[in-house]
Amino acid sequence: MDRIILVAQQLAKEGKVPNTALIKARLPKNTPLPAIIQGLKMWQDDPNKQIDTPTEPSLTGATSQQINGSIDEIINSKIAQAIAPLKEEINSLKIQLKTLQENSTVLDK
Repeated sequence: MDRIILVAQQLAKEGKVPNTALIKARLPKNTPLPAIIQGLKMWQDDPNKQIDTPTEPSLTGATSQQINGSIDEIINSKIAQAIAPLKEEINSLKIQLKTLQENSTVLDK
């Protein structure tokens, strides 16, 4: 809710009248509309409400690049975990294939 109120305050400082569409445009896409409406009503009740501590990552100084970097690291880690057993199996199969080829060469002689 704090984030919505902060966005409304920011819009007001820019000389714009905060509304659900303007607020929604500045929030993450997964922010539910009822929460935006409730936050807007709270802002309308007290436009100068002091927000002590930002609770959202983007309000605590984290940039979208830092957040995206963290997400990329998590995704890459999950991918590496998922393919590690496949790499081991491929290496095992390569060894077995090499052994079979060597054995077939010995049998051909």
